[in-house]
Amino acid sequence: MEVYRISKCAYINDLSGTGARLYGGRWNSPGHAVMYTAGSRALSALEVLVHIPLKTIVQDFCIATIHIPDNIAIKVLTKHDLPSGWQSLAPFPALQQIGDEWIDTARYAVLRIPSVVIADEYNYLLNPLHPDATNITILDTQPFVFDQRLKK
Repeated sequence: MEVYRISKCAYINDLSGTGARLYGGRWNSPGHAVMYTAGSRALSALEVLVHIPLKTIVQDFCIATIHIPDNIAIKVLTKHDLPSGWQSLAPFPALQQIGDEWIDTARYAVLRIPSVVIADEYNYLLNPLHPDATNITILDTQPFVFDQRLKK
């Protein structure tokens, strides 16, 4: 399976989850390392755009294609597994608790979660501390340019 990650080029080869560990995210609280990826290039781009105002986008992004071997078990969560209101844009501690428990139990290297941005598409969280994480590799990186029309 291939998943995708867009980040500043300086950090594109970093799969350590340091940024999420330092600042937390929708699915993890600060102190828990996790790597956020998406199931498609387009979803990866939209996940970036919902967090950065369009007018401030600078063209210093790269995209990584990341390979998850077929023998790595993936824990799958559907929207039916999540608490009511999980799509809320406000901070949602219950989702951080779900992610933190997944990280702490270390039963799975990958957690598939529904996207808030696009219904019926999925993001994939990677636990960089899981023993199987060493088998998850970057296949390719390249510059990623957001189309200037998005700023209009």
